Amino acid sequence: MSRVILVYNEAAASTYADQLARLLPSSAGYRIFPCTSREEAARAVGEAEIIFCWRFPTDLFREARRLRWVQAMGAGVEDLVIAPLPDTVLVTRVVGLFGVPMSEYVFAHMLAHAQRLQRQYAQQADRLWKPFMAGRLAGARLGIAGVGSIGLAMAARGKAFGMEVWGLARTPGDRPHVDRLFTPDQVRAFTAGVDYLVSTLPDTPECRGLIDPEAMKEGAVLINVGRGATIDEDAILRAVRSGRIHAVLDVFRQEPLPPDHPFWTEPNITVTPHLSGLTRPAEAVEYFVANLGRFERGEPLVGVVDRDRGY
Repeated sequence: MSRVILVYNEAAASTYADQLARLLPSSAGYRIFPCTSREEAARAVGEAEIIFCWRFPTDLFREARRLRWVQAMGAGVEDLVIAPLPDTVLVTRVVGLFGVPMSEYVFAHMLAHAQRLQRQYAQQADRLWKPFMAGRLAGARLGIAGVGSIGLAMAARGKAFGMEVWGLARTPGDRPHVDRLFTPDQVRAFTAGVDYLVSTLPDTPECRGLIDPEAMKEGAVLINVGRGATIDEDAILRAVRSGRIHAVLDVFRQEPLPPDHPFWTEPNITVTPHLSGLTRPAEAVEYFVANLGRFERGEPLVGVVDRDRGY
């Protein structure tokens, strides 16, 4: 009897399923069920041994009688951590694929701020020849809250730009490309000491409210590419409106960001629609297939989620 892989993604289940079918040999013995809705998933979940998904309707897990493993299509697994899954079901997330694109997003915005690109574009639009002194990243201090694989990719690029790199991590110890590491009990010194503060923090109780935007130094830039719930949005508004900081926000407490949210019109806040680390189907499928090989061989999987820790 063939085994069932349920592929769930409301926008692109067929894309993922087609690529998966091309990579899996016919001898693997799997049937692939792409599902784009709760109704489709409800019909297939009872037979699924493996679920490869993004934002699966978690209440349906109660019907997953044969389920052994859930592979998320992205890095965020807040929904799966609290899902009604028995301890015998493995949960894995994608790690190692987002460091490059998220670093490029962060450095694009840091360079835009330092080089004052908005002013450059405005002067061109006005046909105004008025040279001015732009800033630079070299010599500035980059603070990265969360120095996992994504944060360390940013740290490496920060050093390449000649920046001093500070990191904030749950546990002490040396980290590559990090000049100074802080733990949560030292967060105030970390927050107040950096010119650019990039948050990659997961949405866990320990991380919510850890970063206080109003404690940042004058003229600093806050960039949040982690989770919107980790930094208080009212505090961000107060810090920006006081003239203390600028902010670049890719993640929000409520997504999509409501049209009447004050972030949209705040001149010193840049809003982007959660695009810094979008999952590329081809990469995610290759990652899943590699993990599937480990699963078949009884080897440890990559990206195993500690549900007690929350990621």
